[in-house]
Amino acid sequence: MNKIITTLLLFVALHSFGQGVQVDTLKVSLSPRFVDLQYERMNYPIVRTGDKRIDFLINNDIKNKLTHNEFPEASIDSTIADWAAEGIVYLDFQVTYNKQGILSLNISTEGCGAYCSSWTEYFNYSTLTGKALDLGDVIDTKGSFRELVLKHKKAQYEQQRKELKKMLLDTESGLDSATYEWALEYYNGCETSSELSSFALHQKHLEIVESCYLPNAIKNLTPVLELKYKYSDINKHLKIKI
Repeated sequence: MNKIITTLLLFVALHSFGQGVQVDTLKVSLSPRFVDLQYERMNYPIVRTGDKRIDFLINNDIKNKLTHNEFPEASIDSTIADWAAEGIVYLDFQVTYNKQGILSLNISTEGCGAYCSSWTEYFNYSTLTGKALDLGDVIDTKGSFRELVLKHKKAQYEQQRKELKKMLLDTESGLDSATYEWALEYYNGCETSSELSSFALHQKHLEIVESCYLPNAIKNLTPVLELKYKYSDINKHLKIKI
């Protein structure tokens, strides 16, 4: 009995002092179709909070979102194995924030079919309730902070257009006018259609993830945007303690 009480007290103490939960690694086998690629990274995260109900909520949500609900009722092990067998050649994760009852992590993936493409998805949870957190749960997205982000995003897209124009004018870049117009069309579309939804928490800053996916033929022209905000600078907008 004393051992059980001690364990429970230790778990409570960890949460009381803002310590993080455990994130284990599930090793995933590479499909036999791609063994020649010799990828070493096939790692999938398993969250352990000490509460089975919360663990189920978080892990099941990650599994279903990552696999687009292909196997909603199957176990994590079998789901990830079956999903990876369809052409996943790289799978790895990074925990960027894990304290104050909040977990923020991302999972990077590369899949191969007719061609290979890579992407990263972002996940944020309350480890006290198991609830997936939206950006609006973390920070006020309707006031001046939203205006600030949109201003920065607009300025960075404009800078990316200028860089694209420089490439067009550089005869050694290999960029022709048709490809330039094609990429520019995507830039404009991404800027006007994107929403403030994907985000990641880090130790000292909040990152708004702005992704603009271009066709594989012009993937090298993908615009790179960086929207990072120190907690100390946006403290008045935060809804939770970080």
